[in-house]
Amino acid sequence: MSSALYQTIPITCPNCRTRFATPVMTIIDVGQHPEAKAIFMSGQLNIAACPQCGYAGMLNTPLVYHDPDKELLLTYVPTEIGLSEVEQQRIVGDLTNRVISALPAEKRKGYLLRPKSYLRLEAMLKDVREAEGITQEVLDAQRAQAELLDRLLRAGEEQARQAIVQANDAQIDYQFLDLLALNIEVAQRGQQPALASELLALQEQLLRWTTLGRELAARQEAIAGLGQQLTREGLLDKLIEAATQGGETKSVKIETLVAVGRPAIDYIFYQQLTERIAAAERAGQREQAETLTALRQTILDETARLDEQERQAAEEAMELLQQALESDDPQAFIRANISQVDDLFMSILAANLQAAERAGQTEAVEQLGKIGEAVTAFILESQPPEIQFVNQLLSSEYPEGTLALLQENRQRITGQLLEVMRLVADDLAKSGRQETAQRMVQVREQAAGMTGSP
Repeated sequence: MSSALYQTIPITCPNCRTRFATPVMTIIDVGQHPEAKAIFMSGQLNIAACPQCGYAGMLNTPLVYHDPDKELLLTYVPTEIGLSEVEQQRIVGDLTNRVISALPAEKRKGYLLRPKSYLRLEAMLKDVREAEGITQEVLDAQRAQAELLDRLLRAGEEQARQAIVQANDAQIDYQFLDLLALNIEVAQRGQQPALASELLALQEQLLRWTTLGRELAARQEAIAGLGQQLTREGLLDKLIEAATQGGETKSVKIETLVAVGRPAIDYIFYQQLTERIAAAERAGQREQAETLTALRQTILDETARLDEQERQAAEEAMELLQQALESDDPQAFIRANISQVDDLFMSILAANLQAAERAGQTEAVEQLGKIGEAVTAFILESQPPEIQFVNQLLSSEYPEGTLALLQENRQRITGQLLEVMRLVADDLAKSGRQETAQRMVQVREQAAGMTGSP
């Protein structure tokens, strides 16, 4: 997320009275930064953690929210900060003027002259969510999860935090972990290392303490157990092992193995499983035969469910692509619906682009190309500054081009950047892109040589 979203302000920790500076968002302009909407709607905006005592909480700061598509211009100045009416008007005026001046003249409309003001952030958040068509039931669930996250952050002792987790185990679901991951991302991009560290520690604890965390660990174990080479025989052995060993995570392991190994589950796979059942029956191993028979039915049910999910997902992705093509501004449509863009959507986009190229459909190729460019641009914009710079380096000619780029950006060469480069190189090597990984290592050596770092 762009650092332009933030401004740094000084605050005092309410717990230990330490003064420190922290970045906050004072303007959320959905037209300029659509990704900022998710942060606001999560109910976890402008959280800061004290670098001295680790106390974390939400800050009360002035805020302007602007959504040009829905013609919303909303302002909030917390009464707790004790500003006079003149000071409030000056702050609101400054923030709204920055929003208006960033708009092209043709997009400046009457609603900008009538901003709606709020005394409570919750009321502003409620109106934004209602404008997005979110039901009260969803609002209540999101609010409950935001409050739970806040309680967990404020629980200083590990024992107290674990007690809260155990009492709210059912509420800590995938949506809660997504909310936590979003806050981690915001803290990292907002240069809040103390908060990011506290959130990462909480994430690790939740993976150990919760039912969902243990299920995720079981999934990881199942995937890791497959090794690099996935064969029908190897997958069958792992499935039989999971079914035979039992345990509270048995079904999770089987579902994960089926999902990961779906391409290997075909007629020959079922034939091999049937032969194992027959062999158990011939050997008089009745219990084993019954276990394998039940496993076969479970695999049949799970693959049918996965195939139906894939079919529905493909239909939804195709419908999203069609809506983008039919919109007046396909690029703006994609940016507004970026949360629905995934690998499947990109695969369907690529397949349609190839088909249009083969058919010589110039107009379709151009429209589909614009959609692909919009997705790529958003991904690049959303990356942390260090990753953006690393990508620039990898796309530059080595060694002259990369050296020139490093010299132009010498102030960006920090210990954090060097660590990011090391992690990128490791990740590239693990994914089999050895040549690019080696290039990353070489560029890192260039950068390290300019600072004297190892």
